Amino acid sequence: MDVNLKGFKAFITGGSSGLGYEMAKALLSKGATVAIAARGGEKLDKAYHSLSGEGFDVYPLAMDVRDEGSVNAAAAWVDENWGRLDMLVNNAGIGMGATGIDFMSDPKPFYEIPPAAFYDIVETNFIGYFLVARAFVPMMVRQGAGRLVNVSTSIPTMTAKGQLPYGPARAGAEAMARIMTGELKDSGVMVNVILPGGATDTGLMPEHLRKLPRRPGILPPDILNEVILFLASPEADGMCGERIIGKEFDQWLKEKGFR
Repeated sequence: MDVNLKGFKAFITGGSSGLGYEMAKALLSKGATVAIAARGGEKLDKAYHSLSGEGFDVYPLAMDVRDEGSVNAAAAWVDENWGRLDMLVNNAGIGMGATGIDFMSDPKPFYEIPPAAFYDIVETNFIGYFLVARAFVPMMVRQGAGRLVNVSTSIPTMTAKGQLPYGPARAGAEAMARIMTGELKDSGVMVNVILPGGATDTGLMPEHLRKLPRRPGILPPDILNEVILFLASPEADGMCGERIIGKEFDQWLKEKGFR
């Protein structure tokens, strides 16, 4: 997509790998300034050095979406150093692999899910979305403009066997996005939901499957790049309450009259 994002400032959670990293790179390639947030460590450092090495205006922020203090500190950094925020992408997430169960080949009933893993998945994929939005959106409300993007999953996944609690956590985050849409509609802050539209080659996929040489039907991690560029562009001004599926994006554009 041909768009000039010079001066555009975006904050992406889960920005050190997968969908978040690819979306950050896409925005950066069009001139945006982007902060990539993730739990601190080698992965975040590597992502930062890779992107900054290409000359991009990128900032790494160590942040745990499950920790209110950590999230608030990151929001304070953005407010102090940038003074504004044009786009917030709620993307950080962990999958069923956190349970230690091979949920694809050998799904287990809910009563065999370790409670600690259950909490971790819900806190990251649902509560984390709330904590991040709660900390950053007030900046946008003060500005009278902003774009909140929540990354979700397919509807079948939300209720599929072996997807508790990942599926319900994502469903809850989508319901929360709808509420946010209504509450922010008069503030100038636009809220939209995006999702790949199928199994995607990211850290949420079991490692042994990611190593297979042929994986028919698996979507690439850059599947949402064109979507995020569109939502950052002037074409999307005023757009709110949409649910955009990455692999169906071209058809969505046609249906909406953009192509």
